[in-house]
Amino acid sequence: MAVDELRLLHSRPYAPTSPGWADDGYRQDVQQVFPRSDTDDVDPVAAYHDVDRPAPAGRPWVLVNMVASVDGATTVDGRSGPLGGEADRRLLGVLRGLADVVLVGAGTVRAEGYGPPRTPVVEVGERRADRGQAVRPRLAVVSGRADLDPSAALFADRDPDDPPPLVYTSTAVPPDRLVGLSGVAEVVATDGAPEVAAVVADLHDRGAGIVLCEGGPSLVAQLSSARLVDELCLSVSPLIVGSGTGLLAGAPLPTPTSLRLAHVLTADDFLFCRYLVC
Repeated sequence: MAVDELRLLHSRPYAPTSPGWADDGYRQDVQQVFPRSDTDDVDPVAAYHDVDRPAPAGRPWVLVNMVASVDGATTVDGRSGPLGGEADRRLLGVLRGLADVVLVGAGTVRAEGYGPPRTPVVEVGERRADRGQAVRPRLAVVSGRADLDPSAALFADRDPDDPPPLVYTSTAVPPDRLVGLSGVAEVVATDGAPEVAAVVADLHDRGAGIVLCEGGPSLVAQLSSARLVDELCLSVSPLIVGSGTGLLAGAPLPTPTSLRLAHVLTADDFLFCRYLVC
């Protein structure tokens, strides 16, 4: 790239503190830096909800949401939570508001202390109702060993009006684990380790139009390797960690995946990048 082709996407004066986001909505202090917006502030709900997501043939749209440090780490001391902030958490609410199902790996459930998806704010809830979606997305967990605590929050704190979480696992796990989970979850057990293609196909058969995958890196790698990812929403945290797991864990992809940048938002020194898979 020639020097005269460089563009300054965003610039603002240094400030030692950030005012944060207002408690009554998502909009405050969010700016769009690509593509350039005619206004300084942008409504992140509209930025993510008012875009086309054409259903792929025979399966749901799969959106991956991850947070990473500037140097690419997705965890600090084994957890992604320390990388996040208020802006990132609010964006998570916006993205969960899109989904029919939130898909996550068992390791992430244990490390992050997952609970059930919460009721979205009114603006998001109204959009869900207009689209004919349930009040809250359903949670689905991929666990090859079924090593989940039946008393954990994601089971115990579920709204009684919601269906129980789905747990995709193997028939080869100890029977007592399957029995323990069957009282708090809908267990889908298959021969061998659960295959992501089969999981996504089952979610499609259950009526899911949009699946939001929140990790971890092993599950994202499996989905990417199977060419099942349509969209990547990457929150770049303003931290340098120096070590840690990257966005994908496991063997390299068979071929690199090309992405197209759809937008970049910024708030509280985070960058929120939305990519579409080419």
